[in-house]
Amino acid sequence: MSKYDAFSKNARRLRGYDYRLGGLYFITICTQDRFPYFGEVVNGEMVLSDEGQIAHDYWLDLPKHIPPVFLGEFVVMPNHVHAIIGLEAESILRNELLILPNKPATSKNEFMAKLAPKAGSISHVIGLYKSTCTKMIRSVSTEPFGWQPRFHDCIIRNQRELILIEDYILNNPSKWQEDRFYKP
Repeated sequence: MSKYDAFSKNARRLRGYDYRLGGLYFITICTQDRFPYFGEVVNGEMVLSDEGQIAHDYWLDLPKHIPPVFLGEFVVMPNHVHAIIGLEAESILRNELLILPNKPATSKNEFMAKLAPKAGSISHVIGLYKSTCTKMIRSVSTEPFGWQPRFHDCIIRNQRELILIEDYILNNPSKWQEDRFYKP
């Protein structure tokens, strides 16, 4: 798996940034092949399918399962989820009791541990969300449900960005046909 985007040589993650740090993140998670599992947009309003309701309800439950997480605006669209998710500032301290120096891995297990999402990181939270939703949706769906392997994230750096992203999320259903994830 490459650390670069498919269409550019830009790294997907901000180099040197610890994604366990407190702050706000704008997340987009897409279904496999952008298949519209989660329902449809009717007259500018999202009408959730059973699968969409599971994705919606479990998103709201995330803070119960992962205490350093808090939620902002979000919307479940036919084939993706847009959300603002936050981590409390102390999340690293809760999830990592001992910080070891950054040294090269000496075994395969150490190498794999360095690659795996760290507890309390955005990648870990989204991984838990996707795996739980997948199990729940597959138990009720007749379609072979799946997610795209990765997700898009953006660190929200200031109040102006937050307001623009909140507006984008809240207006996403009314602008569905203009959305880059729209598939007729």
